[in-house]
Amino acid sequence: MDRKRTVVMAAATALLAAVPASPVVRDRAEAMGRSSLERAAQRVFQHDADLPTAAWRSETPPVGKVWDRADADAVITRVEMRDGRAEVEVDETTTPYATDPSGRTREWTPPWVATHVFLLEPSGDGWRLAQDLTDAEFDDDADLS
Repeated sequence: MDRKRTVVMAAATALLAAVPASPVVRDRAEAMGRSSLERAAQRVFQHDADLPTAAWRSETPPVGKVWDRADADAVITRVEMRDGRAEVEVDETTTPYATDPSGRTREWTPPWVATHVFLLEPSGDGWRLAQDLTDAEFDDDADLS
């Protein structure tokens, strides 16, 4: 009987100790979710940046240089959950790199920046792009003014 009582007391103590920590756990879970959404958006941006038809490639490279590649980055500025999907506003920064014709000296060029609105849905252990709402979101904003 004493052993059962000890187990019950230990469980109650653990429960009481966990209650004040629950906001910390929730904050950490939200941060992990936000990080997962940022990684999904970054994958979308990097995929677009890697295309041979990427917009940054249409610009003239610096004198004596040729385009090499670009690195994309994403920062979530707003998240709204809807029926298990996430509508996110995300700032994109894509930094193109140019090299000399031999490909030896790579240098960054001014980044391209933009804001997008994506609808992401769960996929496996991450998220995938369900819909790009950027044009619709900013068209709605223009109608309000």
